[in-house]
Amino acid sequence: SAFEGVPIEQNLAMTGSLSVRGEVLPIGGVTAKIEAAAKAGIETIIIPRSNLQDVLIDEKYESMVTIRPVDSLDEVLQYALVGADEKVSLVERLANVIDTFSSQHDKQPSA
Repeated sequence: SAFEGVPIEQNLAMTGSLSVRGEVLPIGGVTAKIEAAAKAGIETIIIPRSNLQDVLIDEKYESMVTIRPVDSLDEVLQYALVGADEKVSLVERLANVIDTFSSQHDKQPSA
């Protein structure tokens, strides 16, 4: 965002771990994190798709937030960045970098 000048949605929170290949990996405590974000007034929360079955939020928070499960960094950016044209360009460039890195990493012999 800072490098490209593309702003990030301000009513959004995200949690998860990110692999070097741009995969969004699961984390612990997802329900508590969602409820804390809802209490803070956050409207949209991005979580790892693999954590979706772990979400057991209280009914009073369900109507307060939208949960966006994702698998990859490019999905995160689609939800998080503001500005359609700039967003698409940045996401495409980052996806190419991730694909290039993944291809190079896959070709390296294992130790």
